[in-house]
Amino acid sequence: MERRLKSPPSKLAKLKPAIAAVLPGGLPRDVARFYAKSDGLKLSWNGEEAVLVGLAEMFGGLKKGSFREHRVVKKADVDELEWADLPFYEQFFNEHGDYYDKKSIDQLNLRMRLKLLAGVAGESNELAIDYFAEEPTIYLVHRADAAYPLKGLTFADFVAWFSKFGTWRWYFAFLDKKAEASLNIDLRAELERAFEDVPAEEWAPLLARLPKKKAPGPVRPQVQAAASEQPAVRPSFPPLKQPPVVLEEEYPRRVAFSPDGQRLAVWGANYELFVHDVGRRERLWKQKHAQAMDLSADGQTVAVLEHTRGSEPADRLVLRSSVTGKPLQREPWRPGRTLTALACVGSRVVVADTADTLHVLDLATQQTLKTVPRVKNVRRLGAAGDRLLAHVQAYDAGTMTLTGPSAVKLFDLATGAVVTSWAGASAFAATADGALVALGSLGKRTLVRIVELESGRVLHELQGGAIHPDETPDAGFHLAFSPDGARLVVSERVYDPGSKTVTSTVSLHDAKRGTLLERVDLGRDPERPRITIDAEGLALSVDGVLCVAADAFGLRIWQA
Repeated sequence: MERRLKSPPSKLAKLKPAIAAVLPGGLPRDVARFYAKSDGLKLSWNGEEAVLVGLAEMFGGLKKGSFREHRVVKKADVDELEWADLPFYEQFFNEHGDYYDKKSIDQLNLRMRLKLLAGVAGESNELAIDYFAEEPTIYLVHRADAAYPLKGLTFADFVAWFSKFGTWRWYFAFLDKKAEASLNIDLRAELERAFEDVPAEEWAPLLARLPKKKAPGPVRPQVQAAASEQPAVRPSFPPLKQPPVVLEEEYPRRVAFSPDGQRLAVWGANYELFVHDVGRRERLWKQKHAQAMDLSADGQTVAVLEHTRGSEPADRLVLRSSVTGKPLQREPWRPGRTLTALACVGSRVVVADTADTLHVLDLATQQTLKTVPRVKNVRRLGAAGDRLLAHVQAYDAGTMTLTGPSAVKLFDLATGAVVTSWAGASAFAATADGALVALGSLGKRTLVRIVELESGRVLHELQGGAIHPDETPDAGFHLAFSPDGARLVVSERVYDPGSKTVTSTVSLHDAKRGTLLERVDLGRDPERPRITIDAEGLALSVDGVLCVAADAFGLRIWQA
């Protein structure tokens, strides 16, 4: 398709006084030269439109206060920031970030200085410029919380490449190895993929900027790393009635212990995956762009749904060593569809996709063993011994709420058949041997039933707290068994009609007797006391360590 460029009339003369209030020396020469001829640029090409913004939008619009000097923020000032009033708030800033050291504060101040150049359609990326450095520098802002300099790219060159390719990923050629590692992508491969249908001579200078990748060596047998070269350190944490140890992680939402309790896998809302040595309280490795994860029954493998870019839905399954994080197969498994949920079930891993299909793969080889079609609206998968549990319920993306009837289904993976279904259940957990399953239901109050799978008999009913009538009922409602199946932990949001307050609680039950052992309030963040801390994930180790993933409030860990 022919490229079409539109050059809006210049507004530089009109906006010079406002710009001078921010930049006493005015715009840099090559920037001023461009905007003296045109107020930005619009490129239509290949069915897409890209916009290099005009001067007013570059500085945050024409509203009062947009053209203002940068205020240097220090650690003590962070909590006082009116985030929503910052120019480009949704594009450049994540108010829930951890701004606690010089590096993170410097990064925040950098993004406060940046002025917008272009947004990348369909991605959580922006291109911006810093006029306050010794040399004006163009940056890629990724997911509103990191800025990577485009080294060696002048403004004039930026305009030239934008005029050819808009916001296609040509700018990847100006990122360095540090950015490549942080973004967890192969810059050369991503550039080649983006321009595979474009004549090579048009983008050859970009490719020439990136080092060639070495050809892969011969296939070597994959050997699992030993659990640890060091002697195990038994973990010790405060009892439930005392304040927990809080590990500051990046918005944890799902946690899983290895069977020996030595390692803890953590997945977060920032699509990052961490694995910790629990006894030493040390991070073993970190993985970006993870959309979902589960830990194998032996604790040696972490199955991860990933994408090379954090802003994209998962399109591949990667099996990684839980000790090192290294892939256990040369190539990931890619079915050609978006992947939504997964679970490790014995020696298999089950993956759900957007085509309403369950794929059953061998955990050691990634070979597909079976596909189960027409399983709609899968929200979560989990293991019940050698069988599969699935929570199914429709989701309204517009309102971001679950809609319609909810159910938990039990599948026989050998046949793909549904063994039984529990209508109304929305949360579940099962013992490692698959003997018991806990099913959580929502009404005016929460209700958890402990069911013996072999007979289908309800052994115990655990009545929970009242649910606030105006809240999303499933918020903070999760279940988890201890490895031996003796204890069940339940998290929920409890509404007190008298005080009209909502409290998040974690309850520990004797699963055999159906009795309450202990209940704790997750509390409130001391810096934001009006905000309730919710549990997003639960795990109970063989050593009795209870881990609660509390999203923006970190990992809370007790000795239960």
